[in-house]
Amino acid sequence: MKLGVSLEEAQLLIKKRCRPLPVEDVSILEAWGRVCGSDINADSDLPAGPQSAVDGYAVRDSGDHGIYTLQDSFLLGDHPLAGLEPGHACRVSTGGDLPPGTTAVFPQERTTIKEGRLVAQEPFKTGNNIKSVGEDFKAGESLASRGAQLTPGTVALLAAFGHDQVPVYRQPRVALASISRNIIPWHMQPEPGQTRDCNIPLLTAMVAQNGSRVTASGIFSETGSPAPEAFSQLLAEADVLIMIGGTFAPTGHEASLLMERMGAELLYWDVPVQPGSHTGAAALGSKLLFALSGNPAACAVGFQLFAAPALRALQGSRPEAAYVKARCPNGYDKKTGSRRFIRGRVEWKDGWKVTVLPGQKPSMIHSLVDCNALIDMPAGSPGIEAGQAVDVLLSSPNDFIQ
Repeated sequence: MKLGVSLEEAQLLIKKRCRPLPVEDVSILEAWGRVCGSDINADSDLPAGPQSAVDGYAVRDSGDHGIYTLQDSFLLGDHPLAGLEPGHACRVSTGGDLPPGTTAVFPQERTTIKEGRLVAQEPFKTGNNIKSVGEDFKAGESLASRGAQLTPGTVALLAAFGHDQVPVYRQPRVALASISRNIIPWHMQPEPGQTRDCNIPLLTAMVAQNGSRVTASGIFSETGSPAPEAFSQLLAEADVLIMIGGTFAPTGHEASLLMERMGAELLYWDVPVQPGSHTGAAALGSKLLFALSGNPAACAVGFQLFAAPALRALQGSRPEAAYVKARCPNGYDKKTGSRRFIRGRVEWKDGWKVTVLPGQKPSMIHSLVDCNALIDMPAGSPGIEAGQAVDVLLSSPNDFIQ
């Protein structure tokens, strides 16, 4: 076990123990947000044949001074076989197949019918309002890449090519264990000296935000050290176990002792970052264990820095955090000894801007309510001046579009 490692070294130790979970097929209706498990290419052109982009009239050539002889009328779903004669027109619908020989389509509102003939009210332009073969995607073109998160648009694209099942990495299963003698379930009425647990609901949401799911959780508040068998049972049906609390005590770190008693290999302990420097990770076979601070803000920061990258890696995604450079309009006037992560709200307004949120104490929930980013404050920093450019870690990169 390594003591007092840097953040980057701790993250590298975790990354080395992460192997993508098996690939499974899921219904396309359940594929949104999942990570694609293989490269998927188009097996045909889209559209497969020329189609009309508007409701109107397909024509061949420019006609006689914009006047065309009406030849046929096709409904949506018809597949015309007979070709258009020069100077002729036929009725078509948006998305409908075009008859062979079509050179342009006039929108209905740009035409009139006089004495059984079509009169165009705009100049003829070859190819106008025609969706050409492969205009959207060509055969062999990439539809989805392995390791890419499936967006609603990708789901629609795969459906357009007939995919009913989509290969995706299995979602990591996470177990949560809160270790504290004064913590009770959030739905109970606390007695003097007791505190409602908010960390399990907090991490359940953050786990889901990172494409994973909580399969088991428990609060361990009994007197004396909890039995490691209880934690082994939580981990039995999970890929990751996150212990909350028990990371610092004068008589020993309860969480690290539990990991050792479970037979896990401690990877590191203590990382010089604030909040939540007393943190660690371990490996038990192919499974990962994390120990995070019981203070809510420190718990959230620790999850973002250590557990979230692991969950991404287990799904075949890049584990590295997404950073941007942003201006901080309100600043932060407190100096720091060790590297500090400030909870902030980032947005794009003619450039990235990040606001320091109120309630920066590790025990406070206030700064988490609107938090969508962490300001990375270097060790030894005298503070952040108003308007200063800072490095910002995005909590959920997919929510931001420049």
